[in-house]
Amino acid sequence: MSCRILIVDDEESIRFTFSEFLSDAGYIVDTAENFARATACFEANDYDAIFLDILLGRESGIDVLKAARELNPNCPVTMVTGAPEIKTAAAAVRHGAFDYLTKPVNQEDLLRQAARAVAFKTAIDQKERYQKRMTAVFQGVKEGILVFDVALKLIDINFSAQGILSCGEE
Repeated sequence: MSCRILIVDDEESIRFTFSEFLSDAGYIVDTAENFARATACFEANDYDAIFLDILLGRESGIDVLKAARELNPNCPVTMVTGAPEIKTAAAAVRHGAFDYLTKPVNQEDLLRQAARAVAFKTAIDQKERYQKRMTAVFQGVKEGILVFDVALKLIDINFSAQGILSCGEE
C-alpha cells in the first residue's frame, strides 16, 4: 500500500516540484492551491501526510490546518513558508502542526520530512487499532475484570463485571 500525501501551496512551481520529488519516491500525491480545493481533498481522501504553505495568496494556511485537524486528526501537517515568523510558527504549533519547514526546501529535506510524517501517522494508526482490539477483548470476555491503579483506585471495569456486581460503569 502506498502512502498518500497532499501538497497545499498557491505556487504552482512548488506544487509541481514537491509532487515530482514525492511521486518519484513512491508516494501517491495530490495537490491543492487553496482552502476550498484542500478541504475537498480532505473530504475525499485519507492522507498520511500534508505539506501546507502558511500563506495561500489571500487565504491563511492556518485555516486549512484547522480544517485538516478536524477531518483527519491523526494526519501530520508540516507547515511550509517562505516568510518565517515566530508568530506564524507559534500559531501553527498551537493548532497542531507536526513540523515547520522554511523555503526553499531541498529534495532531501522534503523526503526526510515525508518519511518522518508517514512513520508518525503509521504509529498513531497502529496504536489506535491496538487499543480498539484490546477494548474489544476486555469487554468481550465472560469473566469479570476490574482494573485498579497503584493506589487501588478502580480505573476500569468490563461489561461482565458490571453484570456480576449489578453496577454501572460509573
